[in-house]
Amino acid sequence: MVGKGEVPGVGRVLDEGRLRGIVSRALGDTWRAEGCHLRAAAAGLTGFLGDHFRATLTARDSTGRTATLHLFIKSLPLTNKVKANFIDNNDYFRRETLMFRLFEELGGDDGPNPWRPKGYLYDDTILVMPDLAVDGFAPRPFLETLQLPDVLLTAASVARFHAAFANYATRKTVNPLRPYNFLEEHAEVLKEPTFCDSPFLHACARLSANLINMYSAKYKDTIQDLEPKIFQLYLEACDTLRDYDSTLNVIIHKDLWINNIMFAPGKVVLVDYQCVRYGPPAFDLLSFLYLTTSREFRETHEKEVFLHYYSMFMKSVDGSTQHRLKDIGYDEEEFLRWCEASRMFGLFFAISIFPYVLMDPGAAQRYFDDPVTYEHYCNVDRTAPVTQHGRDCRPYLDRQLVATEEFVERYLLKKVE
Repeated sequence: MVGKGEVPGVGRVLDEGRLRGIVSRALGDTWRAEGCHLRAAAAGLTGFLGDHFRATLTARDSTGRTATLHLFIKSLPLTNKVKANFIDNNDYFRRETLMFRLFEELGGDDGPNPWRPKGYLYDDTILVMPDLAVDGFAPRPFLETLQLPDVLLTAASVARFHAAFANYATRKTVNPLRPYNFLEEHAEVLKEPTFCDSPFLHACARLSANLINMYSAKYKDTIQDLEPKIFQLYLEACDTLRDYDSTLNVIIHKDLWINNIMFAPGKVVLVDYQCVRYGPPAFDLLSFLYLTTSREFRETHEKEVFLHYYSMFMKSVDGSTQHRLKDIGYDEEEFLRWCEASRMFGLFFAISIFPYVLMDPGAAQRYFDDPVTYEHYCNVDRTAPVTQHGRDCRPYLDRQLVATEEFVERYLLKKVE
């Protein structure tokens, strides 16, 4: 029943049992799968935390009617065991499974303007959902920065996501003196083993120091012990992302880079929930802005984006949640204060994943999906692939350098001076 596809090992991705489950969820119990053709989602590395496929699944019901399902699939890597172990040990698929179970209670995928996708199948090794490309959704080009219309659309979808969770938390709160805390219930899955004092974080600091010393016209060779100083500040930034007493905490996506935002005319769907965390919602907004916009854009439009998000959020929360927000003092002023408090993490997070997400997918596959070099580039030093690719694609290098220089200006020079 499962087609041979165009990639090796596809029978491990969609077996007979999974096909039955997908068809039942999408079409109903009277339908049966007849065939499935699986292929790579795109040339090169579609995303970092898994292998990605597209599939065309045909089905037939008891009356002889036929139907075709177009699917997008993410699975644990089939051939890179080192990477598969990293993904599994960091619970990335378990986080996404947790989120799709939560979505069943949150809603948000009905009507003409959903903010998140449906899920047909999700467990600790795989996610299967409709292929949004069939409905006209697509990400923007990976190296381009977003302009105001797309930023406002995305901010609105992020606001609706946060509001749906805030309403859910209000419903789950039994004792107003002890609000429902999602993190307490799911702490084991939502733990953060990467953005802490880890080899990955040391490698981030090493690359940042090397980029400054090799390419910066402003700060080259002007700051002593640059790498350990940057590392300590990156560690400080990581520590800011957590839940806080006496303010609003929600599930945040955290990973809103360009490939995880799907656009159609007037619509934005947020995909890929493998990196979710729990904390003040502003962390999502600042991470998103630093991942997808230029410094000039933020200096011009940042306040407008903040207020647009806040307006949509307040329109999307129900009356009970509005009362809860008033009780804890979460108003526009408090939200804007958190936007500034979230900036350090948002800027750091963009710097940390730019080497992967800004690179041409074909080059990213060569550099960052090779089992031989994966561990070194992930946890020791990624300077070589970044500078090598940067020689051929200067915008790739410049985006990283500009962000790193801004971090140095905002958080290191203040302390150096």
